[in-house]
Amino acid sequence: MQHLREIRGLKYPDEYVIKFFFKENLHQRKGSVLELGCGNGNNLMLFREYGWDCTGIDCSEQAITDANANFKMMTGDGHRASFIEHDLQNGLPGTLGHCDVLLLPNVLCYIPRLAAIKCLKQASGLINPGGLFFLRLRSPSDYRYKRGREVETNGFILDITETGEHGALMVFYEECEVVEMLRESLGVDAESLRVMRITQDNFQNGTLVRNDDIVLWGKVGNG
Repeated sequence: MQHLREIRGLKYPDEYVIKFFFKENLHQRKGSVLELGCGNGNNLMLFREYGWDCTGIDCSEQAITDANANFKMMTGDGHRASFIEHDLQNGLPGTLGHCDVLLLPNVLCYIPRLAAIKCLKQASGLINPGGLFFLRLRSPSDYRYKRGREVETNGFILDITETGEHGALMVFYEECEVVEMLRESLGVDAESLRVMRITQDNFQNGTLVRNDDIVLWGKVGNG
């Protein structure tokens, strides 16, 4: 990428967002995409490269500032993107339009389970017929599980420092629980559902951390 060194924050999209994008042939069409927990826009930059209209939501003022700067660098003032500072613990903002793709990569694990379900139910009314979703969550096999004070079922306020998440809420999900959540909230088309387990090791501040995630994508049931 021409301006790779100038990108603020993460340089590349989530590797499974990339797989989702190309395996679902999203590079061969255009539409609108909404990402919850967009960070600096690293995932949405892939969509924008292929002409998609992008909307991102994040609770971090700095992340929203970085996302706007990154998109302006890529495409100039008319970048056809909207970035909104908003805390998903309060549900979705009421000003969102409809979308063809909903992205939720490792965001719902940082908010209470009931808030996550509320967001999914609200998002179900925004996804166009035949629309797609991508979801990534942490499983109880993850390194962080039970490393803190339990505040809800499989939800902990982390007391570790090595991952940079000390004091953060982390909620862990079983695969069957996530599938049921998606069925009830988004009306998932069962035949289109793809479910994968992702396990990878990473050294963080000198500690070997094993990440264990569940990745799911598919169509909503009104397509």
